[in-house]
Amino acid sequence: MGLIIRQSIKNTLISYVGIALGFVSTILLFPRILTPDEYGLTRLLFSIALVCSQFAHLGVRNIIIRFFPYFSHSEASRGRFFSFALAISLVGFILFCILFLLTDELFIHSFRDQSELFTEYYLFLIPLVLAVLFYEVLNNYIRALHDAVTGSLVHEIVLRSSLIVLLVVFYFDFITFPVFMVGFVLCYSLEPILLLAYLWYIGELNIEFPRLKKRTKFLKWIANYGGYALLGGLSTLIVNKIDIIMLGAMLDLESTAVYAIAFYVGNVIAVPQASIAKIAMPVLAGLIKNKEWPGIESLYERTSLNQIIAGVLLYIGIWANMHNLMDILPPEYRGVKWIILTVGFSKLFDMATGINGGIILNSKYYRFDLYTKIFLVIIAVATNYYFIPIYGILGAAIATTISIILYNSIKLFFVWIVFSIQPFRVNSLLIMGLATACLLLSFQLPYLQNFFIDVVIRSAAITIVFIGSILLFNLSDDIKILVQESLLNIQAFFSS
Repeated sequence: MGLIIRQSIKNTLISYVGIALGFVSTILLFPRILTPDEYGLTRLLFSIALVCSQFAHLGVRNIIIRFFPYFSHSEASRGRFFSFALAISLVGFILFCILFLLTDELFIHSFRDQSELFTEYYLFLIPLVLAVLFYEVLNNYIRALHDAVTGSLVHEIVLRSSLIVLLVVFYFDFITFPVFMVGFVLCYSLEPILLLAYLWYIGELNIEFPRLKKRTKFLKWIANYGGYALLGGLSTLIVNKIDIIMLGAMLDLESTAVYAIAFYVGNVIAVPQASIAKIAMPVLAGLIKNKEWPGIESLYERTSLNQIIAGVLLYIGIWANMHNLMDILPPEYRGVKWIILTVGFSKLFDMATGINGGIILNSKYYRFDLYTKIFLVIIAVATNYYFIPIYGILGAAIATTISIILYNSIKLFFVWIVFSIQPFRVNSLLIMGLATACLLLSFQLPYLQNFFIDVVIRSAAITIVFIGSILLFNLSDDIKILVQESLLNIQAFFSS
């Protein structure tokens, strides 16, 4: 757990620098520099690219994490596994291009009436899918090397800094919007290029011709797992992005842009989850390979508890500062409070259920993950189709929340029944109670005129009371150790 805590802390710090950069780009720059239609176009293109890249990697993204322990013993073996992953991903991208070009009329027809601007730039999906696809594959390979930091650094800081520079250049009329869109794709293309350069730097960019002889049974196992993982991952991504895609098709790009703002703020809550998962999943794969079930149960409980602590702190922090957020958004983006809180609650519930999906996906029951995700897709499409015409963008948030709660509840009970483990303890309920009390106390604080002072004081008060209460009642060993190590590091810094 020490490796997970250290790397997840590094990831979280990087993620929060990324959040700061994302705040500048998503909240301050994108809504003011681009029109709602233009901003909605970038969100729609990226959402579709994520879904398409999930298909294009043909399950390799999950195969890398699951099977890397079987190839990690030598440089040559890792090189063959790496080459195999790249080759399969390239085949998948070629298949995507063929299908996309054969069905491009379907894309145009689906978005022509509500999102006309999309039909002018839909071909940008091809290079964007290529960039996203190989970033995901390379990042997962680096994660399998137990390095969860580098990929985060590239995505959270380099990418977002590049987008900020691009927005500033466009703001001063140095480039036109079509050139901006080319630059938008190039920013994402920079990610896999940097990861390839990093692999070369650490000596892991080894291309070896895969040996397929005498591995028929093992390859069938990989292919079978990869197929289920592909469909399962595609289903998850569809659920996560179907709201934006259906908003673009059923309403307009302006609604997509407004929802993207709300979704970004709500998604901030899930940052610690992503940081923990990036390193926890490879560790989990090793534990399951060796059938170390006590270690799996401990990992399950502690990741859930730590994610609840981080998630509820961010959730109540966002809720307490909602008035400040509304004040800095352009008029057409205001009024999204309940969308943010609804999306945020879905992320919080997902975090609370811990790594149940990883346990299922890395076990012999990985097929169950696919069955539940197919059910999830059906529910997500149906609820979005029902709620969007009635409630608009709030309807998309409600649909997503219902889908995520149902899906995670099914996984939670499956792991509980099959493996006799579940992540919740009394401490989880006590932490939720503390968070509620802290939120109610924050409402008693007077609103200050200065935006920055109000955010700092309100957020600091919530954090001090919340974390202080956790330490006082000894609700988390990991938080206690983290605070102690931080105090020692601060003391060492000032005494040096």
